[in-house]
Amino acid sequence: MKNSNEQSYPTQNPIALQGDRASSIVPGTAPKQICQQSGMALILSMIFLLVVTLVATGTMGSAIVEERMAGNLNNYNTAFQAAESSLRAGETWLEDRVFLPTLSADGSTTVWILDAPDPDSDGIEWWQERDSTWWDNNAEQINGISQVAVQPQYVIEEYFTGFQGQSLSIGTGEISTSRVMHRITARGVGGDASAEVLLQSTFLRPYD
Repeated sequence: MKNSNEQSYPTQNPIALQGDRASSIVPGTAPKQICQQSGMALILSMIFLLVVTLVATGTMGSAIVEERMAGNLNNYNTAFQAAESSLRAGETWLEDRVFLPTLSADGSTTVWILDAPDPDSDGIEWWQERDSTWWDNNAEQINGISQVAVQPQYVIEEYFTGFQGQSLSIGTGEISTSRVMHRITARGVGGDASAEVLLQSTFLRPYD
């Protein structure tokens, strides 16, 4: 026989027993502390991702800048070597002359009158004023240089003529030869026209 004093308890909310205490957990809810911890972890993850992205972007930018700097340096070195080759070619040309080269005002004889390439008398040296078109049309050009946009060029000017240093020949019957100094201006270009190098040398030798 069923006891009439028996009571039934609801089963929707399970009872969690902790020692002598009993507490109920409402279904479909979670403790606030767990929710707060999950939100904080998401924020920290986003901040960390942002930092990593910034570091990666900065590293990539630095690598690009370094690559451009290396390219510019290589381009300049190519232009310098081309100008050096042109300078040596001009000196070799003078070394091979037996007689004093004839001068000209337009470079038609390879050796210019001093400062004849200067377009004016404004105090600025002619090689600082002349552009690439002038060099292409008036300077001597050497060939066979690789990895350059334009083959190197040079201009020779007669700089000084004298007889210094030959006093021992006076009174001996020897024929005194002239000592002439030439100025060579060389131009070299790298792999593209943005790199240009100008070099100069003075070349002294006696002529018959």
